[in-house]
Amino acid sequence: MTTEAEREAVVTAVTTAIKQSKKYGDTSEATIRQLAEEAARQHKKPKAAIKAVRARLHSIMAPYLGDPDYAALARQLSDAFAANDQARINQLCLASLDAHLSTRERLPIMTEFYQQIFAVTGQPSAILDIACALNPLALRWMFPNVGNQLSVVSNQVKFYAYDIHEPRIQFINHYFQLEGLAPLARVQDVAMQFPHEQADVALFLKEMPRFTRNYGDLGRPLLQSLNVRWLVLSYPSISTHGGRNLTSRYRDFMHQLIAGLDWPLTELLFEGEIVFIIDKLVRK
Repeated sequence: MTTEAEREAVVTAVTTAIKQSKKYGDTSEATIRQLAEEAARQHKKPKAAIKAVRARLHSIMAPYLGDPDYAALARQLSDAFAANDQARINQLCLASLDAHLSTRERLPIMTEFYQQIFAVTGQPSAILDIACALNPLALRWMFPNVGNQLSVVSNQVKFYAYDIHEPRIQFINHYFQLEGLAPLARVQDVAMQFPHEQADVALFLKEMPRFTRNYGDLGRPLLQSLNVRWLVLSYPSISTHGGRNLTSRYRDFMHQLIAGLDWPLTELLFEGEIVFIIDKLVRK
């Protein structure tokens, strides 16, 4: 039988090894430790536990979706803002979005995407972006006035963003501060700690399938816990490989996810993406 001390030694060894690794060292230590604790209950040897944690992180982090050179982009954005070169700022934001598959696929429809969503929800003054990846760099397409330097817009927007990739969050906060926003992006594993901040809209874009695969039935409690009026969830409508239509599959999945809840649902269908907007307002 493995003692508590032996299990803790495995957890420490696994956490240290993963944090020192090149591929996953920038992941939230809280997430790594949680996965290490789960692995240590199944594996007595650190080597086997490390392998198990790496496999989980590959699924959770999805490094194959892509990342830019955050340090280089941060410097380039600083230079563009210093020169007040709005066209260059927009270009760099688009380059950031293009570096990650999820937001890259949305680029052709991005302006229409947010216009139609906010036509339903109203223009939010506070947003939660759950498992955000690089989506906060779409700020100028969510709030076009920011790009026109109407600072009253940026000063009023609270944009909370949550991700477990540390350099990504550092980069997003750097960008927020350049735009005049508070640096409200956070290294936070939403599966371990549900966001508690209050906002008008919560975005959970293309992430629920992977979240469900990694955390089972936790998606519904997460949505119920969010302190927002509107939930905006999206799913790919076409598979990445093979071009298979996924609209019916994710429409059924979405209705099952919120079955029994008094949440009116609005559906928007874009090229490559299906969006569900949920009104969480409690009715007397």
